[in-house]
Parts: sequence; structure tokens; C-alpha cells
Amino acid sequence: MIMKAVGMFRRVFVPVLILLSLRSFGTAETLSYDIVVFNTKVGQMVITHETQPDGTDLYNLVTSSKAKILWIDKSNDSRYRLVYKAGKLLSSTFKEIENGEVKRWCNIKWDGTKYLVDSYKGKRTFTDDPGISTITAYFQQPKKMSRIFYESEGDFAPADYPEPGTLEFKTSDGHKSVYHYVNNRVNDMEFHISIATVYMVLSK
Repeated sequence: MIMKAVGMFRRVFVPVLILLSLRSFGTAETLSYDIVVFNTKVGQMVITHETQPDGTDLYNLVTSSKAKILWIDKSNDSRYRLVYKAGKLLSSTFKEIENGEVKRWCNIKWDGTKYLVDSYKGKRTFTDDPGISTITAYFQQPKKMSRIFYESEGDFAPADYPEPGTLEFKTSDGHKSVYHYVNNRVNDMEFHISIATVYMVLSK
């Protein structure tokens, strides 16, 4: 009788304990991409999305690359961190370091009525809801929309859909990006700059 009760306790309590544990720690997903230039891997990009128990969504993106393009030696490291709550952007930080020096940076914070932007271009504010951003779009293929939020500049870029499973946008700094989706996740991405096209390909 005692053993039967113990067995029933395990069947009922253990699954509940596991469920509560998952809720306590939230959920997390990581996407890792090889950075490729001229068919050569030059670095890595890792993006994580973590949903905390209180419903806060944290996004972190880290890139590190080193390449010689034509006659130019270039190392580049970027860091993004975004905080969303109930689908609303609360804060975003970005820093890009090129050859050991800070090249660009942008910090964005919601103060309850407007977004405060402090970046390498100066300070300003805006009130439009950022919605889907270039980082969050890696984890969910967005429905057709007219624009996408670009965190590193703190502004919006016109969005286009040249074919099914593809999102394309050109940002204010003149760079064009093309996302290719498979199963609602970005499988590979093209980043067009003046001297080359950089590819991010999902690591195998």
C-alpha cells in the first residue's frame, strides 16, 4: 500500500515539479551563424532569446569577425541587448568596435511616454512603437509590414518582401539586408556593404 502511494506520488508530483521548474527558469533559444565573406568563414554571430517567468523577453546578439577585404585588414565586434515586455521594447543597447575602437553605439530607453535615444549621432526622442526589430525578426518571420526597427541607428527602415520566405530592408546607413527564412527562423542572411557582401549562414 505504501509503495503504491509512493508510486502515485511520483507520477503526479514529479511532472508538476518539472513544469514549475521550467516556469521558474523561463525558456531560451540560441541561434548561431557563420560569418562568410568571399566563401571564407571570417567569424561567428550568436543570438539568444530568453523569455523570463514574468514575461520579459531578453535578446542578445554578439558578433566577432576578422577579415582582409581587398587590401584592408578589419576586425569587428558588435554587441546588442534588447529588453521587451508584453511585446513592447523597453530598452536597447548597441556597440560596434572596429579594429579596437568604438565605431558606432546607440542606447534607447522607454521613459513611459517616449523613447530616449543617445547615440554616436547625438540625442533625440521618438514615440512610434518599434514593434518588430532586426534582431527579434531572427526568431519569428514577421507578417508583411511596411517597416522594421533598426536598433543600431535607432530608426526605422522600409521593409519589402521580394519572394515568399524573404524579408528585405535598406537602412539609413545605406546597407541592405536580406533575411531568408526556414521554419520561421532566419536560415541565412545577406548583408550588403560597399566593398563586399557578408553572409550569415546558420551553423550546422
